[in-house]
Amino acid sequence: MANTTEIHVTACDNELYILASTGRESSELFHLKSGFNDPVDYKFNPGHILPPGSYDLTFVGINWGGPSKFVATLTPGGTITGGGPTTAGVVWQKTVPITV
Repeated sequence: MANTTEIHVTACDNELYILASTGRESSELFHLKSGFNDPVDYKFNPGHILPPGSYDLTFVGINWGGPSKFVATLTPGGTITGGGPTTAGVVWQKTVPITV
């Protein structure tokens, strides 16, 4: 698997966490609060935060009520999108493997 060199978040309505985990521990890489479908544009290289290795990257989307939308693109790896019901709480989660 090629190393993930960029995570680019382009939608967050309302709150998004990105966690990297192994069999021993986890690290919070990203936490953003936004709403009202406002555009977001945040990029980072997980290899600048984590030591080299294989990780499970977990996205957790939280909604405060109303529509929800979450979009992140992994390079390489493609776009991950999510959303969920209009109720409040955790409305979406997705876990994908990455290597840094």
